[in-house]
Amino acid sequence: MERNIASPTGKCGIAIEPSYPIKKGQNPPNPGPSPPSPVKPPSVCDNYFSCPDSSTCCCIFEYGKYCFAWGCCPLEGATCCDDHYSCCPHEYPVCNVNEGTCLISKGNPFGVKALRRTPAKPHWAHGTEGKNSVA
Repeated sequence: MERNIASPTGKCGIAIEPSYPIKKGQNPPNPGPSPPSPVKPPSVCDNYFSCPDSSTCCCIFEYGKYCFAWGCCPLEGATCCDDHYSCCPHEYPVCNVNEGTCLISKGNPFGVKALRRTPAKPHWAHGTEGKNSVA
């Protein structure tokens, strides 16, 4: 802390008699391993079928108010397209089925390629853990 000072008067106390901490014990123990993150349950489509976590259930075959076959879009909060085979990310919610693209808005020319759905699995294929039934 001394800079161009020949005389000790006017020096900062730390420059006259510096002191440093002295270690008197062991280091504290390292924390244990962090607990595992909780397992997300699958996305439940209906009483019989579900999709993997972080995916969206989309109906593939609908008759009246009932869905007889489900598909899984590999994105959370996705938009299911009317062709019953593709889906779009929530940032691009407008399906252009003829072009196979997803748009931000109906008149916007910029978009991304639509994603294909995969078949939903019966609940027993995911195991019974984390299963929620839909009434």
